[in-house]
Amino acid sequence: MLYNKKNAELLRKLARGNGFLPNSNKQFLNNLPIPHSILEMSNKTTESIINHLLEARKTEKNLPSKQSKEKKNKVEQKQNLKNTYDDRGKKSTYVPNLPKNENIKGKTTPQNYNEFSKREKKPVIKKAESKPITIKNVAEVESNLSRNLSPFEEAIKNHDDGIKGNKLSVKKAYTALKDLHEKHPNDLKIKSYFGSATTLLARDASSVTDKMKFALEGLKQLDQVVEKNLDFITARILRGNVSYRLPELYFQRTATAIEDFRYLINAYDSNNSILSEREYVEILKNLVGAFTRLNQHENAQNYQEKLKAFKQTDNTKTNTETKSQMMGSVNETTGEGLTEEAKNIYLNALNGGQKEVKEALSFFEVFVLTNTAPEVEMIYIDLQSMIGRDSINTYEMFGSAIKSMKAMDSLINEHPTLSELRLIRARHSLRLPEIFFRRAAIAVSDIEMLLKDTTFIDGAELAVHHQLLFDLGYAYEKLEMLENAQEIWNKLLKMQPSEELKNRIQEKIDVHSYKEIDIRIFSVYSQEKMYSKAKEIHLVGAKGSRIAAKQSLEVWELARKRFPTCEIANTYYAASVALMGKYASDPQEMFGETIKALKMLKTSIKSNNPELKYLRGCIYNNLPEGFFHSSDKAVRDFKAVKLAYEQNSENPPITQEQYVKLLYDLGHLYKKTSFVDKALKTWKTLINEAPQSHYAQQVASQVGEEI
Repeated sequence: MLYNKKNAELLRKLARGNGFLPNSNKQFLNNLPIPHSILEMSNKTTESIINHLLEARKTEKNLPSKQSKEKKNKVEQKQNLKNTYDDRGKKSTYVPNLPKNENIKGKTTPQNYNEFSKREKKPVIKKAESKPITIKNVAEVESNLSRNLSPFEEAIKNHDDGIKGNKLSVKKAYTALKDLHEKHPNDLKIKSYFGSATTLLARDASSVTDKMKFALEGLKQLDQVVEKNLDFITARILRGNVSYRLPELYFQRTATAIEDFRYLINAYDSNNSILSEREYVEILKNLVGAFTRLNQHENAQNYQEKLKAFKQTDNTKTNTETKSQMMGSVNETTGEGLTEEAKNIYLNALNGGQKEVKEALSFFEVFVLTNTAPEVEMIYIDLQSMIGRDSINTYEMFGSAIKSMKAMDSLINEHPTLSELRLIRARHSLRLPEIFFRRAAIAVSDIEMLLKDTTFIDGAELAVHHQLLFDLGYAYEKLEMLENAQEIWNKLLKMQPSEELKNRIQEKIDVHSYKEIDIRIFSVYSQEKMYSKAKEIHLVGAKGSRIAAKQSLEVWELARKRFPTCEIANTYYAASVALMGKYASDPQEMFGETIKALKMLKTSIKSNNPELKYLRGCIYNNLPEGFFHSSDKAVRDFKAVKLAYEQNSENPPITQEQYVKLLYDLGHLYKKTSFVDKALKTWKTLINEAPQSHYAQQVASQVGEEI
């Protein structure tokens, strides 16, 4: 029977979850048995089913006789089931009917990818005609249809539902496609959908870091498919739509969307069976939007006219092809390019401070007027951003960075094939604090394009190639994609980089190989052993391990409880809180943890302990000057530690490596605060102390002639 109260609670849950139920029908619906599977359906499907029941109820009331009632029920049944499956069969605006024959160049006529589903509908409808409509029957139909789908088709169905906003379907699609991809790694269609599903995870992620991570992973899968087969329609459709919907400021993928949409438009003009007319119109609209986003208004207008002509001719193929091409096809050689003098001045600014930046700006303000090469303009933009880099004014710091980001993006959109521009933007993106600007994804995109540019790589020095690979790993590290980072760094180690780069890579790999330990064992350690182990964990955390930073906080909190008056425990605990600010996922959390740590550091050190002052000085030195104005405090602590080290050479309070780094940082602090003579004197001490060190070589390259 339809009417009983056995499953009323299930329906009440359904009514609470779906706001479309009219109050007048809730009492009637509360008496219906609702299968649990109905709760897992989308709102649209559920609404359709409930409407069947309401319609059936109305019919039951109004029909005068059993015979006419059955006759009308059959008519309504056919129409309602048709409506139900019409709803289910609607195509996504994101993924069109995909042809079985993926390659445009093939001779086989493409077939509708959803043909399987269409074949399954007829027997379902015939079967339904023999029974009155109930929720049970409709649920059976839904279940039968689902059972008839292959795992891949079910995954695509979930993928399409996910595009419409169903987060649960996204997770199901991702899990299923990941499993299918592992079983069939060479299947390009599976890989394409897996990449798209991964980007949908990015859309639904709550963490900005996860958004960036999943978006890049999905794009990488899609890029690999297109690289393997340029004529693979599925990948072109999926990648084009994904790229178009990603924020341009963070991913710079609108150009990729244009490439894919143009390909699809041209392919359709040659073979109009690969897309429906509706899909073709949507791609044209998106292409106009993509060109408009990049301020390529002439191209946008051309495709707007193409769209208009297509509509006016009742969806027939237009006789004229667009004459505009992407700006990257235009001859890029303008001006004389960079001179050796200009390159050296720019490098000095990159490695120097405010003085070098001002000198470089004065030079390029004139140089850019007489040399119109895009790379000259790009360097001039980068120099303007360095004003903010060295500024103590937060407005200037953010303002110059944002202006430079937009100007660089615009210039690359005008000259997308110039590798020199991408090299400058990649380095600029890695300089910016990721927590504020989220530009690591741009760096990944630029560096990967540079590495694929064989002309650029063959013409560059080996050191440049190695540095690009290191920077790519660093960009992945910023995005917390550590497996990708380590894969790149291990590859670089096999290429025999310089000793300095090899040491930096090995340190990175060692830091990220840290494994979480059981901190309960620290409760039985002696104070000396506990402090020794805890300091090692803190150091690993300071060098880049988020896991070690978290454990450092836990261990030093345990130490504070055991030794509440100990300044070592209290200071290292404060330093560990500051580390948590460093690894915060958003600016608010970063500021909160940092301010908390600074308050504790003011009172934690009771003596002239050089080790603790060095620790505090390092924290002050790493804080953004525009926010915390801590340079003077860092200088004060470093000076005290430097004096203690030089007066106690037999039993130094810090290691020689720490002393050398202190001299390097102290010199920069002096220079930043306009004490240039003190900076040069400090760096001279550094070169005498450790002439072969990485820090000494950097100083020598920057101010060698002045020392």
